[in-house]
Amino acid sequence: MIKRLLIALTLSLLVLASVKAQDIPLFSQKLTNSFIYNPAMAGHTFGSLTLANRKNFNNVTGAAENNFLSFHTPFYDHRFGVGANIFKEKVNFIDNTYISGAFAYHINFGSYNVLSMGVSAEYNSLGFDTGNVIGDRNDPLLGQKTNNMDFSFGINYQHRYFKVGAAANRLATSLAISNNASVLSEFYSGYAAGLIPLRGGQDILEPTFTYRKFSETNDIWDAGLYYTYNNLLTVGGSMRKGDIINVAAGLKIARKIFVGYSYEIVNNNLGSDVGASSEIAIRFDFNDKTYQERFQKDYKNALAYRRKTLSSAAKRTNVGSRSPKMAKKKQTRRLRNIKSPNARYNNLKKLPKVERRKFNNKKRRKANYKRSKKRSKGRRYK
Repeated sequence: MIKRLLIALTLSLLVLASVKAQDIPLFSQKLTNSFIYNPAMAGHTFGSLTLANRKNFNNVTGAAENNFLSFHTPFYDHRFGVGANIFKEKVNFIDNTYISGAFAYHINFGSYNVLSMGVSAEYNSLGFDTGNVIGDRNDPLLGQKTNNMDFSFGINYQHRYFKVGAAANRLATSLAISNNASVLSEFYSGYAAGLIPLRGGQDILEPTFTYRKFSETNDIWDAGLYYTYNNLLTVGGSMRKGDIINVAAGLKIARKIFVGYSYEIVNNNLGSDVGASSEIAIRFDFNDKTYQERFQKDYKNALAYRRKTLSSAAKRTNVGSRSPKMAKKKQTRRLRNIKSPNARYNNLKKLPKVERRKFNNKKRRKANYKRSKKRSKGRRYK
């Protein structure tokens, strides 16, 4: 039943109409939980609790400030996942609150082949904070507040060496299901990332590409490269449409606690005027089943098995001997030590001997002769 529902939702994405213009919060895709964009990531690989804060354009008064809290976890042997997001954005006197709850279904085709599909229900509330308004606070427009219910759909595919995904958000707005006119519009996003193991799987190199479409004329893309050392330190950067450069670093300060920071600048004439944007994220992992740790464990197990196989083969074929003579001597010595199948009986404790009666063959022949004579005489008299 669940599979049929998710397949129907997938097919519905093919008939969606055009999109409207409305921007969304742009968190760092690598360091911040990407679950806010794609509900299919709920419970994918591991569960976590993420808290992030982003300040945009520090030279602009009243620039947007974003706070984000995310929770998601897998259950039923990683087949399903649930999660929730709370996002709060403040731009001058405009206050936006976003809350969502997601459910995901994960189909495991192997250790690293996972197809995930997810849906989420969303609530948006857009209003005005009169405390920051300069001038007439009795304006009736300031008391208005727009509430909107919506839903989203996402899909993600994880392979051993890459992952791809796509999401469609605010679909009720696109399909005109909501009765109230919404100032928010639907948007679409897609991403692809490579997972290149280095140093025997201890390090991971990740080239990433993300595309977001907000309207027919408004879209952006991000291309980045990140390097994770020994599952402890992550460094990298990305470029957004050639105008915005982002550098990021993350550190695993404890077994299940990850802290990340990113710094973003505008690479054009406006860069010095608007200033830079910064983002800090703290993530608490519920378990250690991350991709890199599973990859390292699998690589070590495969390497140990390969060494064991090669060593046993070397013993059988005398690989590594210094000369043919030495190999022949070793073979002869080994054959001498091989015992026959009956050799194991030699080590058994001998059973006690049974006393046997000894017979004299001469006496036995005489006795038999006498018996036969008596029998023959008896026959004659009869």
